[in-house]
Amino acid sequence: AERSDHKRTQGKLMIKQLFLIVLFTSFAHADLFSIANPKIQEDYPAITLDSNSVPWIAYVEFNGESDTLKVARLDRDKLKVVGTLATSDLGIQQPRIARDGAGAIWVVWSQLKESKNWDLYARRIVNGKIDEVGPIISNKQGNDVFPDVATDRRGRLWIAWQAMRSTPGDIYAKHYDPAAEKWSDEFQITNTIEGDWEPRIAFGVKDEAYIAFDTHARDNFDVWMAVVKPDGKTWNQPLASTPAFEARVSIASTPDGKGLWATWERGKHRWGKDWRTHNANVGMNANKQIDVVYIDTDSLEITKAPSPKAVISAMVKKPVKKNPKKKPTPQQAIRNRLRNAVSVTINLPQIAVAADGTPFIFVRYAPAAIWDIAMTRYDRNTKQWSRATKLSKSTFSQERQLSAVPDPHGNIWATWPSDLRTTKKPLSSGVYLTSFDTKAPMEFPANLPAVKEPTFGPRTDPAKDTPERPKADRHYWTHKDTKYGLYWGDFHRHTNLSNCRTITEGSINENFRYAYDAGKLDFLGTSDHTDIAKAYSPYEWWQNQKLADIFQNPGFFQSFYVYEREQKWPWGHRNVVFIERGGPIVYINRKTYQNSPWSKLWPAKQGNAQITPDELWKILKASGKKVTVISHTGATGMGTDWDIYKGIDNSVENLVEIYQSARVSYEGLNTPQPTVGVQKAKPYNYGAQNPAQQKTNFGKYNKGVYQNALKNKHRLGIFTSSDHISTNTSYGGVYAKDFTREAILEGLQSRRTMAATDKIYVEFTLNGELLGSEITTSKKPKIVVNVHGTAPIGRVTIVRNEQNHKVYVPKQTTKDFHIDWTDDKPIAGENRYYIRVEQQDGNMAWASPVWVQFKGK
Repeated sequence: AERSDHKRTQGKLMIKQLFLIVLFTSFAHADLFSIANPKIQEDYPAITLDSNSVPWIAYVEFNGESDTLKVARLDRDKLKVVGTLATSDLGIQQPRIARDGAGAIWVVWSQLKESKNWDLYARRIVNGKIDEVGPIISNKQGNDVFPDVATDRRGRLWIAWQAMRSTPGDIYAKHYDPAAEKWSDEFQITNTIEGDWEPRIAFGVKDEAYIAFDTHARDNFDVWMAVVKPDGKTWNQPLASTPAFEARVSIASTPDGKGLWATWERGKHRWGKDWRTHNANVGMNANKQIDVVYIDTDSLEITKAPSPKAVISAMVKKPVKKNPKKKPTPQQAIRNRLRNAVSVTINLPQIAVAADGTPFIFVRYAPAAIWDIAMTRYDRNTKQWSRATKLSKSTFSQERQLSAVPDPHGNIWATWPSDLRTTKKPLSSGVYLTSFDTKAPMEFPANLPAVKEPTFGPRTDPAKDTPERPKADRHYWTHKDTKYGLYWGDFHRHTNLSNCRTITEGSINENFRYAYDAGKLDFLGTSDHTDIAKAYSPYEWWQNQKLADIFQNPGFFQSFYVYEREQKWPWGHRNVVFIERGGPIVYINRKTYQNSPWSKLWPAKQGNAQITPDELWKILKASGKKVTVISHTGATGMGTDWDIYKGIDNSVENLVEIYQSARVSYEGLNTPQPTVGVQKAKPYNYGAQNPAQQKTNFGKYNKGVYQNALKNKHRLGIFTSSDHISTNTSYGGVYAKDFTREAILEGLQSRRTMAATDKIYVEFTLNGELLGSEITTSKKPKIVVNVHGTAPIGRVTIVRNEQNHKVYVPKQTTKDFHIDWTDDKPIAGENRYYIRVEQQDGNMAWASPVWVQFKGK
C-alpha cells in the first residue's frame, strides 16, 4: 500500500511539474505540501526518504508554552503526523533525520534538561512504529548541539555534533551499526582552543567519512574537513582558509562517491575585529557571498565552481515600475533600493546532489526586510548556474534552513519553514515540502549583472592596531579577602529579528560566534527591539532565549536574555537584562503589552498610550525575575532627560551605557572622545586640559549626558556596549565574585563596573571601598587607582562632581599607572568621584563612581 501510494503521488507530481515547466519555461517546484496551524508554530524541519522513497519529516512544534518534536510522512496528497518523539518545557533544537542500512528511520536532536545542559538524543522508527525509548547520544557536561546525521555506504548511521565542554566547541562523532545493533564510542574530531562549529557529514566510495565544519583556530573563520578512514585514522585539512569569513558549510557526495560538493558563506575580511561604525554596509552579515567547490575523494584535489550569486542577484534585480502619482510604501522603497543594488546578501547555502550528479544549491537571500529561499543548479559541462528560482511560501527570518535530499527517481525533495510574512512582522510558522524534477531542462540567464567582490578593508591598519589581550589573560583583584574577576561583555547587539539593519546585523548565532571567538568576550546578551514597527513576538523571544541557553557554557562563557525598549526622548532607550527565562517583554505601547501573555501574569494599569520607565520597574519587580536595566545613548533622540526623573529605582536600574562604539561617548559636554577605529582622527593632545578630539555638545539633548544624571543625584554606574554593526571596540566590564550569571548580575547591580574601548584594567577604591559604593565618612577621601593598559597611558583623570578635579599625565611611557591621592578639600555633603583613562592609541576607559557623603571639616 505504501508503494502504491507513492506511485500515485509521483504520477501527480510529474504531471504538475510538466505543466509548470511549460507555463514558466523555467525550473519550478511541484505540488507544495504543508503542516500549518495558525495557532501553533511548526518549525525547524529536516527530511529523509524511506526505502520506498517516501519523504519523512522531523520538526519542532511550539504551542506557546513548550516544544514538541514530531515526525510526519507524505501520505498520498498530504503530510500526515506519525507521532511525537519528545516534549520539553525548556527547548528542543535542530532535529536531523536519516535512514540506516536496515531501513529504520532515525531522528536526532538536542534537548535542554533541568540540569541546564543540552544533551543529544535519538529515536528510531521501524516499520512506521516509534521505539518507546531511544539512546542518549551524549549527556556529558557541556552542551551537545548542532548535530548532523547521515548514513554511509555500509549502512552505518553517523552523527557529528558540536560539543561545548568549557571550550567554544569541538567536533565529536559516533556511529551505529544496524547489523550488529551497536553504537560506537564517541570520538573527537577536533581539539582546538578556538571554536569549531556546525559539522556536516558526507561519504566517499571507500567507506571513508568526510566531516566538514568551520573553525576559528587561526583567529579567523575558515572551512575545514575531517577525513575519517574506515580504520579510524583521521586527519583535518582546510577547504577554505583566506582572510575572509568562511563558515556554515554544507556538503554532499556524488552518487558514485568519487566526489564531494561543498558550499559555504563568505563574508568580509577581519570579521568581528576592530570596527567602530554605524554603517550598515559593513555589518557582520553584509554582502555575504557563497563559495562552491568540487572535491575529488581520491586525490582530495579541490576545484572551485563559479559563485551562483550572479544568478540570484539577477533574479532579485528586476525593473522597478514607477508611478509618479503614487509614493511607494517604506517596504516598497526598501525593495526598490535592493533591486537596484549590485548584489544581494546570501546566507545558509544548502547543497544536494541529484541521482545524475547535478548539484542543487538552496540559499536564504534578502530582497527586502524579509528572507526568501532561492534555488539554482549547476551544469558542469558549461560551468554555468541555471536561472535562480524563488521558492513559493518561503519567507521567514534569516537563520531558518532548508533541508534537501535526492531520490533515485530523478527528484530532489526539500522541506523548509515559513510563516508567510509579507513584512517583518512575524506570523505563524508552518512546514512545507515539495520536490524538483532534476531532469527538467535548464535555462541560463543572459547579461548577468556584475557581482563585485566585497571590498571590506580594515577600519584601521592592522599593523597599527593595539594587540588584543588573549581571552586567557584574566584580571583578578583581591580586596578585603574577596577575589574578584574582571569579566567583559556586551548587552546591546541586535539580530535580524530587530526591525532595523535587518540584512547586515546577522542572526543570534552569528552574534554569539562573534562573542565566543572573534570578540573573545566572557558574556553576551542580544537585545532585539520590542516595538519598532513590529512587536517582538513571544515566539521570537522563546527562540532567542533557547539559543542563548545553547551558548551558556559554564566555566567559559555566560549568556543572558536581553531586549531593548526603544522609548524615545525624554524617557530613553533601555536594555532589560535577565538571568532567568520567562521574563516579561514590557512593550512601550500599553495596548500591545495588555494583549501580551505577560500582562495576564503582571498586568499594566490603565493609563497613557506608553508604559513609562517607572511602570516598567514595577512590572519587572512584580515578575520576581532576577533582572537589571541599563539606559543608553542618553544625549540623543533615543536618550533620557535626567532632569524629569524624580528618582531611579536602584533595585532594578543601576547603570548607564556611557559609550557606544556604534556612536560616541555621552559622558558629558566637552569631554574626551575615543579615537580608536575613527578614520582621519586627529591625535590627542594629552598634555592639555581639553583634548583635540571631543564632543562639544549635543544641542537640545544636552540634559541626557551621564554627568547630568550624576548631577541630579541618580545613583548610576558606568557600562558600555556596541549596539549596531560595530565590533571589538566596546567592552563592558564587571568585577564579579564568581564567573556565573548570578555573580555577574550581582556585580552589575552593585555597580562594580567599568566601560572601555579595549580590555584596559582599572582598579578604583575610595577609603578602601570599591567602585560603585556609597559611603558616609568624616575622613578625607583617599583614592587609590591602578591602571594596566593595552597601550601607553596618555592621561588619567579623577572626576569629582562632574569636573576634572585631578589630572595625571605620565612623564614616562608606561602601560601601568598607580595613583594614591587624598582629596584634602572635599565639599560638605555629596562628592561623586569616577575615573577616566585615556591611552595614547585613542582607547579609553571609565570606572564607576564612588558616592561620598562627607561630614568632616
